[in-house]
Amino acid sequence: MNMTKTLIAGLIVAVAGAAGACEVPKLPVIPAKGDNAGKEDALRATFMQYRQGMEAYTQCVQTELTVAGGDKAAASIKSAAVLRNNAAVAEVQAMDKLFNDNVGALPGAPAPRK
Repeated sequence: MNMTKTLIAGLIVAVAGAAGACEVPKLPVIPAKGDNAGKEDALRATFMQYRQGMEAYTQCVQTELTVAGGDKAAASIKSAAVLRNNAAVAEVQAMDKLFNDNVGALPGAPAPRK
């Protein structure tokens, strides 16, 4: 019985640690449309770093779900992973729109996978 409790406690610690392993990148500052003249290249570089960070984040969340058992993972773990992933995708879509409206479209920048 003690071995079972120890194993379960170890799994809980591992899952909790893994949940914190994926870090959401910091949101970039996107100035108003009229306030970015001459800053477009720097803004694009910063924004691309953000997007790459979000792609890495969603991949990390998806890897965590796979490690936890994928479709066979506990419902709470699966639900949390799906919510985290979908929130990240929605954030990127909103930031893409803001960036496109205020700075201009990024060439070939697909959204992270759902």
